[in-house]
Amino acid sequence: MLRSKSLVVGSTGLVGKSLVSQLIEADQPVRALVRNDQENTNPLLEYLKIDFDNLQLSYEALSDVKDLFICLGTTIKKAGSKEAFQKVDINYCFEIAREAQTQGVRNISIITSVGSDSSASNFYIKTKGVIEEKIAAMDFDSIAIHRPGLLIGPRDELRTAELIGQKIYPLLLNPLLMGSLRRYRCIQGGTLARAMINLSGSKEGVNFYYYDDFKENQ
Repeated sequence: MLRSKSLVVGSTGLVGKSLVSQLIEADQPVRALVRNDQENTNPLLEYLKIDFDNLQLSYEALSDVKDLFICLGTTIKKAGSKEAFQKVDINYCFEIAREAQTQGVRNISIITSVGSDSSASNFYIKTKGVIEEKIAAMDFDSIAIHRPGLLIGPRDELRTAELIGQKIYPLLLNPLLMGSLRRYRCIQGGTLARAMINLSGSKEGVNFYYYDDFKENQ
């Protein structure tokens, strides 16, 4: 009997990399979608190289997948334009989710941002709100939308503002964010990854998760 797999998209980023590592540590088989060739010797991990601009996931790529984790994300600077940013954060995420839904994947988890709102004037917050609405309208058994504040942890490309934030935010600002503002606290990428694993498929329908949920389910 085939063991169900987890499919991780954005597996080379802060949260995605930790998610893959933690799944493997829990003896769970993982398939990871990547743009470029990746070295791998672990029998529990399978890299699948794809072209995100011409996405065609085969039946074999998704037939034994139960949990889909979307950890894709970029910056306008890295993407090159607002349009390119939205292509990653909306188009790629939606197309992957649609392929997974069509081929019977039942649980989806996606990272957006605290404050996401499709009607917001802020471009970043609006973009995250748009993909949330698209995912929430899909036909999965369980939809987990994770809304973290600043994500902290080791990155291959640490942005200057994030470097400063990672040093200052946890020590000075986190303690000041109380009550309804607690959801804006920064969170370790590894903590979020662990919560995503534990929460995937735990509740039917559309569910939104914040800082306290991440801490409680790590």
